This record gives sequence, structure tokens and C-alpha cells, in this order.
Amino acid sequence: MDSSFRRRDFLKYSAAAAAAAGLPLNLMNAGQIAAADAVQSGNGTPATKEPPASGTTAYPRVPHDQKMNADFQSNNDGTEYYFLGNGLITAALQTTQSADTGTQCGLLLMSPEHFGRKASTFLFHPERGLQNSLFNVVVNSSGYTPKPGTSKVSWAYPESIPTVVIEWHADACAVREELYCPINEPALVRTVAIRNTSNAPAKVLAYCSLYPNLMLFDEYTVDRTHKTLSANGFTDMYMFSPDTTRIGDRQLYFDCGEMAPGASVTMTIVLTIGRTREEFQKTPIEELRKETTAYWSSAAQLHTKNELYDHLFRVSQSSLRAAVARSGKMDGGIWQYNLEWVRDQSMVASACAMMGRADIAESLLRRILTHSIDDQGGTVDASRTRPPETMELDQNGELLYALWIHWAWTGSDALIREYWKKIQLLADYVLKPVYRDPAIGLLKNSREYWERDASFGVKDGYELTYQMWNIIGLGKAAEIADAMKESESAQRWRGASALMKSSFLSHPILSLVHENRFIKRRNADGTPQFTFEPKNRKSMPPGMPLNVETVSYCDPDSASVLPIVLDMVDPKGTLAANTLKSMELLWNQQWTIGGYGRYHVSSEGDSPGPWPFATMFIARASLEAGNDEQVVRALEWLGAVKGGASGAWLEFYGDRPVPPLPPVGIVVWTWAEIVMFFMHHVLGVRPSPTQLVLRPKLFKGIDALDAVIPVHGAVIGITVRRAAKDTYALVDGTKTPLKDGTLTLAFPVSARSIEMFV
Repeated sequence: MDSSFRRRDFLKYSAAAAAAAGLPLNLMNAGQIAAADAVQSGNGTPATKEPPASGTTAYPRVPHDQKMNADFQSNNDGTEYYFLGNGLITAALQTTQSADTGTQCGLLLMSPEHFGRKASTFLFHPERGLQNSLFNVVVNSSGYTPKPGTSKVSWAYPESIPTVVIEWHADACAVREELYCPINEPALVRTVAIRNTSNAPAKVLAYCSLYPNLMLFDEYTVDRTHKTLSANGFTDMYMFSPDTTRIGDRQLYFDCGEMAPGASVTMTIVLTIGRTREEFQKTPIEELRKETTAYWSSAAQLHTKNELYDHLFRVSQSSLRAAVARSGKMDGGIWQYNLEWVRDQSMVASACAMMGRADIAESLLRRILTHSIDDQGGTVDASRTRPPETMELDQNGELLYALWIHWAWTGSDALIREYWKKIQLLADYVLKPVYRDPAIGLLKNSREYWERDASFGVKDGYELTYQMWNIIGLGKAAEIADAMKESESAQRWRGASALMKSSFLSHPILSLVHENRFIKRRNADGTPQFTFEPKNRKSMPPGMPLNVETVSYCDPDSASVLPIVLDMVDPKGTLAANTLKSMELLWNQQWTIGGYGRYHVSSEGDSPGPWPFATMFIARASLEAGNDEQVVRALEWLGAVKGGASGAWLEFYGDRPVPPLPPVGIVVWTWAEIVMFFMHHVLGVRPSPTQLVLRPKLFKGIDALDAVIPVHGAVIGITVRRAAKDTYALVDGTKTPLKDGTLTLAFPVSARSIEMFV
């Protein structure tokens, strides 16, 4: 055949392929496509065999430089992420409001053992972003993919399995995709059902692609015998389907043929990391679903009869599993920090123990004790240790608390016994003279809870959270030491906790109470530090409040409510009321979308904006105080703000200049705060190592809730109802009085049913 005809055939077929894949045809020269069409149909005149003279062809100039795809950004307007995972694989489905802000239903794939930015996820393409990850349907020769505004993405839990559902239309065909992760396989399973909803037959072809990130994968293999695609490099990825009819260089094809009206077809695609098709298929997929159902059914169940509240709890529960690697490794901010913090991991471990996922909690605690505590007992933040003046001293207490929570909820002290020497170092570390004045017991350095230091204007002094968390942590460590028959350690830590608490609440000069409310910080001389004055404001990130304000207030601070959250003070007392009243200054400071800032915005080294997990601090304290309006407002804000539908919240909602600050990502800690809000406060499950305590708190909008919780190896069914008159409990049908709304029981050794009227 004439070479010019072969060239035109190539253009013709390329144009057809582009149309089928939903690619814009303007990626090709329109004149070339038209000429190819004319020749192919016999209506055109073949071009001369001779090439044009050099320099005679005019090529259009692209009017702008090549730029990164919109999918590169993590916090585009209207963008949300639905997270799936099991500690072996992490996936996130992206939704967008418009094509300009990213790929609707683009799929991100990661290994939770390796941190990275959004652009380093395994299916990201520098020019096409996530477009290659879409499922494509071709109906009567026209190609379709999900589009913003016309496709619907939602959560479902068939057989208790967290599942992301995508519903969209390809011409007259209805398409439903369901994505989930089998609990013990590094795999994402995607089931697609296509149904012809028209009154006429439709010729249907479907396909999906494995097009790996070119920065991470440099080898590509097609196994045409077994119809399996693989990409190799940084790791190995495999895509296959038992329903594939044929295979291309990068595609699995599903020839559905001519579908009659009302006809439907279903196909399943499996995408694995480091797991070959042969290895994956050793267990039938039906068995994988059964064990996945068993796993999720064994976790805590909570139903409030409020759609939003149930969504907040359930999506936080599943997302925590998605975010934490089986090794316990956890990115403090997905696509943002790529670092680990003892603080964040401790909070997540506590939440996981409370939601009945002791496996996740133990992996986190084990990793911290192995990798994040040095031989002196100092803790790691941002994956590094610090000198004494900038050590995050709250982390020691938070980890001790998390270890106690794990022990109290599981009844097992095996982890404590295994790491006892390291735990002793952890508890004794904060008692070092470099931090602690033995006369008053308080801890002092020049770093504050949100990681600002002397360069930000933090003076040498006493931070509220550094005292509070170690008062609690050392007290819990003393209980642990009692159980370990380590009386000397128990006495030392209990005494240190008591002295610290006395000074914290009532020292005449250094108490963290001022004018009957909690304050953030006192200087070494006892004066409150209400403002930060950076050594050089112009060295602060350009345009940020700490760079441009003339006076930067650091108080109030949302962390000041934590003593209320953790029962250090009467939540209905004047001190709690005044502290919570001061927090209202943090709502809608220099923004209008709602939510609490983490502290007074004038000392913010980042952009102004609300912070979800700081908002949950205040929601937890407000619930304990009986401030239902603030609780409802906070939860409804979480449901309405970007990320609420998917259940994956950004660290904060504001502009993020880059550089010098990293892109805004998804902070795992928020999910932990939501779980603890419902389990520790609303349901009110407060186990100790020796007894079960229930102290539920129903707030406005919740008159009843039902739960099933695993604790100490037993499964307990709990029903809570708002009392019409008297408050009491029915324990396995036996009426039992409550004391101040609290039920205290010995731990059951088998299943038990508890109904409470409060």
C-alpha cells in the first residue's frame, strides 16, 4: 500500500481511538483528521507522494507553556477524596466540581508503607493527571467516562464492607462501579455493571487502562496468554480480570456486543500492588469477601439514627484502616507532610482501640516504641528528635495515655511487658531537670503545641498541653507500674503527676488558669504570654498573619479545652464555661465558611482558615459541658465543608502558598478525633483495666443510639435512650441504678446486653 495512505490510516485510527477514549480531538491536527476521513471514505483525493518542500508547512503555535495537570493540586475547589484501604494498599477516588479542577472519579493508588505527594501516586501521569485511571464505556462508537455534575459518588457498606459507588451514564447505558479492598490483600477490586436503559439495542465496548506513573515505573509487560497487565519499577503493579475478552498494550477490553434493551453485563477488575495474579487467585474472590465482611463486622458498630452522624463515624473508622500501614507507619498528613509524629499516631492508636481495631492500635504503638523513642525516652516529631528547647513534651504523656487506653480496652498487657524498659524511659524523660522544676513539677521550654518556637516569638515558659498531657500520662503510667509490680516507678510517677496537677491548676504564679479560664502559656517569670513577637516578621511566610500583623495574639488556643475533654476539671463548672466562651473568638475569624481556627489568627504562620481536628477538640469539650448548640454546629460544619461528603478532611481550609509551605493534605488525626467523640463521649464507654464504665451523653438531635462494641474480648450490645423520667439501666434484662448517669460493671466474660435510659 502507498506509504501516504498508510500514514493517513494511522491518523484515521488514532482519531477514532481518541474519540472512543473520550480524548479531545484537538490533540490532533484537525486538517489531518479531515483529510484522513476523506481518503478513508473515498471522498477525498490522495495527497501527493512527494513530501512538501522543507519549511513550507505552517504548524500552529501552542499559545501557552506546558503546565502540570490540574490533578497535581491536592486542594482544588470542590475536590474531595474517598479513601479505601487495608494497611497493605491505599486508594482514593477523587471527585471534582468541574473538568478545570481535576479528573472526576480519578483513582489514586499508593502503598501505605511509602509516603509521597499526590503527583507520586502510582497512577498519576504528569500531563494527563488521573485520566488514565478512569473506566471507559464506548456506546455505538462514542466514548464516555464519568463527568462532574452528571455522575454520583457515594459510600455504601454491603455486608459491612466499606465500598465506594460511582453511578453514571454512557449515552443510554447506566453504569455502576463499586470499589473495595479485600482486607488481607494488597488489592483494589472494581466491579462494573452496565445496563442498557434504552428501547433500542446498543453496541457496547468497555475498557480500563494500566498506565503507571512514569516517575516510578520504567518497565511494562503484557501477558497475552493470561490477559494480565503489569508495571514494574518502584514496586510491581498488576491489573487483570476474569471477564476480559481481549487485551491491548495498556488496556483490558470487555466486548459486550450488541446489548438488547434492558440487558446488563457485569465485569470485575483487580488491581494489585506486589501481588501477582496467580498469588491473588489462590483464594476465590467470594472467600476474600467473606473474610472482609468478618473483619469489618467485628469492629465497633454505632447507629444514631442521624444520617450525618452515622456517616462521620463510619467513614472515619474505615479511613483509619486505609491510612495506617500494617507496620504501623502513618503519614501525619497524606500528600502533605510525608513524616511521622508520636502525637498523631498516639491519638490514632487510642481511637483505633476504642473502635475495636486493636490490630491497628497495636501496630501503631509497636512502631512508635521501636522507631520513635530514642534511648533517653525522647520522642520523634516530624520524623526527627529535637534538642530540649524544642522538644514536643506533650508527646510523652499522649503515648503513655494511648498505651493505657489499649490496655484498658483489650485487657492485654503483652505490649506493655514487651516494651517495659522503653516505657520507663518515656515516663522518666519529662522529669529531667532540663525541663522540670522539682519544686513545682511543671515543664518548661521554648516550643509550643503547634510547633512554633523562639523564631516565632515563643518565650521560654510553660505550655498548657505539655503539663496537661503529662499529668494524665504519668498518672496512667503509675497504674501500669502497679500492674507490673514496679512500686518505685509507680510512686515516682504518681507523685510527679499530682504535683504537676496541683501547680497546673492552683499555683499562685505559674498556674495555667488566669481570670478563671485556661490560658495557653506562661513565661518563665509567671506572666501570661498572650502575644508572639517574631524575631524577624519578614522571615515569616510572605503574606501570612505572623508576617503582616503588628500585634500577634496567641491566646485563645483551641488546645486549652483539652483539660475539659479529658476530665481534669468539672465540665459544667465556671472554669470550663469561661474557657469555652473564649473559644468562640476562634470561629469565623478571617473567613466566612465556619469552623474553628487552632488559635487566634493574628499569630498564624499559615493562611487563615478553620481546622477540622481543632474544631473537634472544641466539639468534644462542648459535649461534656452540655453546650449542644456548639456540638451540632461543629458536626454540621464537618458535613457541609469540602471533604464532608467523602469523609476526608483537609488539614485546614485556606490558601497555601508554595513554597515555602507544603501542599495541604488529608490529616489522619481528624478521623481519630471523630471516633473518640462518638465512642468516648457520646456512647461514653470508659473502660479501665478492671471494670467497664458507661457514661453516655445524648445531645440535641440524638434521642437514641444503638451500638455493639468489642471490649476485653467480649462483645457488648449497648442501647441508649433518652429517659422520659427515671434514669436506669437494664443489664441482661436486670434493672440496675445509675450513679450520676454512670453505669459501672465488672468486665463481662461473654456477650452482654445493656440498655440505658439517660
